[in-house]
Amino acid sequence: MNRGRKDDDWLTESQLLKGTEEFFKLNDYSNIEYDIKFDQGARTISSPIVGYRKSMDSNENEEEKDHIIVSALRPKIKQYDLAFFGYLESTLFDIMDNYEYTNLMLVTDSLSYLSITKSEEINVAIESMMEEGLYLLYMNQRFSYGLFDKFADMTSSIPIYE
Repeated sequence: MNRGRKDDDWLTESQLLKGTEEFFKLNDYSNIEYDIKFDQGARTISSPIVGYRKSMDSNENEEEKDHIIVSALRPKIKQYDLAFFGYLESTLFDIMDNYEYTNLMLVTDSLSYLSITKSEEINVAIESMMEEGLYLLYMNQRFSYGLFDKFADMTSSIPIYE
């Protein structure tokens, strides 16, 4: 995903937003909304982009439910940022505890891959949150992406979709 990219060629938040929109469209999210506030938990959570997709609920006689992905954008994860990971973790728990069929997705530049997989502090924090339901979407400047719902999958071959 990062072939030919330099360490100073990071995506901006607006580029991540556009790429996330493309991701939702390509993956059959029927409804995309912007700047959505979630206020059922201990605090109000604001998401720049949210995707909704119908899926079957096997627990309730195959009833269709909206599966919702709430996005958090972070262009550059290069150094351990305690405040950001604390915010992300509390957002994840608020989402998981208060919204059924809803997951939080961290969207970041694919250049963050090495920091996330190689930095022990970062990978422990991300792995722990992914075990709780966090999705991780890597994006590059061509809006190719890699989506992960399990940390262990990041160390195997990365699927790339264009």
